[in-house]
Amino acid sequence: MTTLPLTLLRRALLPLALLGGAHAATLDLKVGQTGRLGDATVTLLRTQDSRCPMNARCIQAGDLITSVLVRQGSRVRLLRLKLSDTTAQSAGLHISGATASMAGQRLPLTVTFSDSH
Repeated sequence: MTTLPLTLLRRALLPLALLGGAHAATLDLKVGQTGRLGDATVTLLRTQDSRCPMNARCIQAGDLITSVLVRQGSRVRLLRLKLSDTTAQSAGLHISGATASMAGQRLPLTVTFSDSH
């Protein structure tokens, strides 16, 4: 039996691992920005970020809640999405991540949305 060197084996398997299953599309937005996600236009209207900053000690982790306007064809929906909420996936859109905040800094928050495909 012939054995392949480990580095050669990794090079051969890595592209296969990256293919995996179907990946959801993502869109990064700041408040007031609009972008396309699949066949929908998404506008980030508002964020409420009570998450614990990276360099702070907090009693609770907090939440990130967004208000987004989603247009699909002639259909317009106003959605309220929460970062850890998986129930909103039935709407075809959820928050998959957001930039972290640092204590004492007020940087523009970037929210990453994903479709549920």
